[in-house]
Amino acid sequence: MQQHTKHIYTATHTWLGVIAGILLFIVTFSGFPAMFAHELELWQSPALTNHQPAENTDLDRVISSARQQGFDHSDFFILPSEEHGYVMLFHSGESDHDFDMRYISLHDFTELDAGESEMAHIFEHLHTDLHLPRPFGRYLVGLAGMVMLLSIIAGIVIHTKWRKEFVMLRPKRSWRLMLTDHHKLLGLWTLPFSFILAFTGTILGLLGLISPILALAKFDGDVEKATIAVLGPRAEIVGEAAAPVSINQLYIESKKTQPELDVAFIQVEGLGDAGGVIKFSGNNQHHLSNLQSLTYTLKDGKQIHELNGVEKGPFQRIFAAVTPLHYVLFGDFALKVFYAISTLALCALIVSGNMIWLSKKQQTQQEANPGSEQNLHLLARLTLGICAGLILTSAATLSASQWLQGLTEQHHYEEGIFWGVWLLGIAYALAGNKLHHKTRIYLIASAALLLSTIIGDGVINQRWTWNSNELVVAIHTSLLALALVCGYFGWRLPRSDSKTNRPAELTDQVAQTA
Repeated sequence: MQQHTKHIYTATHTWLGVIAGILLFIVTFSGFPAMFAHELELWQSPALTNHQPAENTDLDRVISSARQQGFDHSDFFILPSEEHGYVMLFHSGESDHDFDMRYISLHDFTELDAGESEMAHIFEHLHTDLHLPRPFGRYLVGLAGMVMLLSIIAGIVIHTKWRKEFVMLRPKRSWRLMLTDHHKLLGLWTLPFSFILAFTGTILGLLGLISPILALAKFDGDVEKATIAVLGPRAEIVGEAAAPVSINQLYIESKKTQPELDVAFIQVEGLGDAGGVIKFSGNNQHHLSNLQSLTYTLKDGKQIHELNGVEKGPFQRIFAAVTPLHYVLFGDFALKVFYAISTLALCALIVSGNMIWLSKKQQTQQEANPGSEQNLHLLARLTLGICAGLILTSAATLSASQWLQGLTEQHHYEEGIFWGVWLLGIAYALAGNKLHHKTRIYLIASAALLLSTIIGDGVINQRWTWNSNELVVAIHTSLLALALVCGYFGWRLPRSDSKTNRPAELTDQVAQTA
């Protein structure tokens, strides 16, 4: 490779990371709890966690019982969960705050009190939309994935000595050299995972922009026709009342038609109307595909649409694998743990890239003005405030979800704590230069909050690690491990800043903000 070409790729890799590094960290780190959104949703509600599995799902009786308890919507989603013994019914209005969610027991068909916590959804919404209005937040996440993809490609091109760098680590040399070695090691070892995450995240984030292009290629630009071909026809409300057929029978029929279909959710449109439809959707049990669905009319149970992504061409099969690959909708819990560890390693990769750039800039300034005291770059402060602040606010929100259990409007307090702690963390990082001392405070505080989450679960919900089910034990163990990691690195950081102008120590001071 020519030196000029390599220089271009190096500059591209560096500046993509510097400009979008903090955004990439937010999207990547928030994906860590979002990956376990379902488990966290169960754990934050003792009534759901302690519910026993059911042998079968009687959807007709579930809907009838829910309607008797005030769930009188004609359009809603059904999420069956036999392994946990309940069914969730969800109706969404025009705004994000206009919704009706009910949990119905499959044992006695009474409504379960799932509590007021929305902690899992806070993390999930941050990962998918950055808490911005749709579709702008989703597009920004997609662009972040595209930046990561381009940065990965540029990194592959410039690191021609990857066999040597794959195992190279020089901890006894300078701090910047050790930081660079860690950055290369993390980049090489997480390369397959990073590429998959960036590729799938780009498609999911920019799907709203990609859909018209796909529609143009196959449906002459008719997006509605393309949507119907993939998702199936929508209900055509005619205003004529009609008693629906047995949904249980249609549920059984869908399993006969597609035995490999693992029904994840059921969409009902126009219940009680002659034009109503019902769609059973989910993942393929044997292949990486979430494009599996069957649509029936509610009036007479006639099948009007079928989608099976596995039986399509290679392009659609790849497209159908995007969502399962990104959200780990396959494999067992051990695979999720692998994804989680790789996600944290990717977060460290992103932050270390920023620190390498900052240390180079700090040393250049010191060499140009020897003997002068340099102020740390704004990017160093923002990296600490936003990145370490997100870790701190995540720990605070987890803790609040247990200590505020049972409080009316609990989700409003959780959201207030999430944004309040994060903003305070950013403001604290922007004031003063003692960033490595502040980093120690963030890490120790995060460790304490994670431990308080376990204690709060025991005190408030009487769910101690030694007397709970597998889900609670797994979450407590994970929280304890994260607390130990934060506490260890917080303890290892210096307790006070040393005032020196030597480049190596200045580099160390900046780098420790990671």
